[in-house]
Amino acid sequence: MFAWGANSHGQLGLGYSSEQQTPQFVTDVPFREIRDLRCFAAGGGHTLLGLSDGRLYGCGWNNRGQLGMEHTQDVTRFGRIGEYEFVSLAAGWDVSAGINGQGELFVWGSNVWQQIAEPKVKLVIQPQKLTLPCKGLVQKVVFGLQYMAVLMESGQLWVLGKCKFLDGQYPIVDGSHQTIRCVDDQGSIVDVASGENHLVLLLATNRIVCLGSNKHSQCIDEPWPIAAQDLLKLESGWTHSGFLSRSGEVRLWGRNNHGQLGRSGEASSKPLPLEIQDVKAVSDISLGSEHGVALSSSGHVYCWGWNEHGNCGIENMESITTPKCVELP
Repeated sequence: MFAWGANSHGQLGLGYSSEQQTPQFVTDVPFREIRDLRCFAAGGGHTLLGLSDGRLYGCGWNNRGQLGMEHTQDVTRFGRIGEYEFVSLAAGWDVSAGINGQGELFVWGSNVWQQIAEPKVKLVIQPQKLTLPCKGLVQKVVFGLQYMAVLMESGQLWVLGKCKFLDGQYPIVDGSHQTIRCVDDQGSIVDVASGENHLVLLLATNRIVCLGSNKHSQCIDEPWPIAAQDLLKLESGWTHSGFLSRSGEVRLWGRNNHGQLGRSGEASSKPLPLEIQDVKAVSDISLGSEHGVALSSSGHVYCWGWNEHGNCGIENMESITTPKCVELP
């Protein structure tokens, strides 16, 4: 496993903290082969690893208990959290979540905005099961700046915490001890991604729509048609979003002040194709706060966007407007 970028809280698992980190081989990991790693998530300053045998590990920033280790001290090497059999993980700024094979949701970390627990609780220092106002299995969890969105296998979407852009249109559920809303006017929702203050939804009607702040064109100007079976991955950074199709095409939209759309120019509310020199198809993508990472079908890693902390895997701190291949040691 390789890691680079901000390591201010030891979130790269290297055993020490550093402001900028060039690509390094992480030797102290809790698995022998990559197939032993079932799921993982990277938050504002912490990292979580879920193994195929059910064990959960984490490292990094832990001021709100977001590592789930029953304390609030930072951890610079991957430490064991417990055995939870998580098949999916999510990490926000200072909060975390996991879904097990039975579709049950567990949460831990900050609850300052009532995003994971009752108002009287400020932080949760170990994973605890969260029960929603509906029955059914949880499919996916994503975090915004001060809220959590939970997608059910039934197609319902629940949003917990402080989420001003939903005020008025989606009232708080009566009788709940939490700030929780249901996005109930979009029909069945197939997939969801979350930015700082916006949501990206893939609907069962085969179109992508956005809800929330559009200050930086992070909400597409009109529904984007795409069949659910043709979409491989839906992603979002703070103020830019994108998707990867099964054909290997990536399209991005939103803010572009650091080149996070993989090109020079202004922000765009239209999904623009990501062009990588000599790369015909992409097999995976991930969007950070203001940068992006793509894995080509040939196995090479490319980065672009904000690079102040070495996010893009190069030594200088200048933003990168065109995807650049990362040289791994």
